[in-house]
Amino acid sequence: CLVGPNGAGKSTLLRVLGLLQRPTTGEVRFMGRCIDFRSTLALRRRVITIFQEPLLCDTTVFRNVALGLRVRGLPRKAVAARVDTWLQHLGIFQIATRQVRTLSGGEAQRVNLARAFVLEPEAFLLDEPFTTLDPPTRRTLLRDLHQLLRETGVTTIFATHDLAEAMQLADRVAVMQAGRVVQLDTP
Repeated sequence: CLVGPNGAGKSTLLRVLGLLQRPTTGEVRFMGRCIDFRSTLALRRRVITIFQEPLLCDTTVFRNVALGLRVRGLPRKAVAARVDTWLQHLGIFQIATRQVRTLSGGEAQRVNLARAFVLEPEAFLLDEPFTTLDPPTRRTLLRDLHQLLRETGVTTIFATHDLAEAMQLADRVAVMQAGRVVQLDTP
């Protein structure tokens, strides 16, 4: 987890790590290889970034979760099987046919997480994805996310300004201030 106050540089670091923004100095390495920012599309497909607000298409829950798989050209049956699996894992199978504009904040973020997990990324970058949720919903989603990350083993960097969230979710915590990591250790 990256922990720090607003303006500490957490989101900027996630954008750089997600290959969405070039670093002003230094280099980014993926699997030990230095990244050439002139050709990052293939690598960006291996990393999923989840932002504070879910970015969902105006269609059903099922179609939102299936979108990335369809873009990648997977057969319809394979798409349906993977989508159903992740809808089940995230407790939203029963709302698969609902339009996303009718969802609560917690349901929308669960759809967002299902859409990310279904792509089987090598890394997740989560930029304060639960900040706008009420405390009970946030606690439940954190617990469920923690379990899914343990089960899948996906490398994850989670940015938050809530130290309690970091302590609950992280194996390692980096404290950021003014664009720098000032402390890095286990919770």
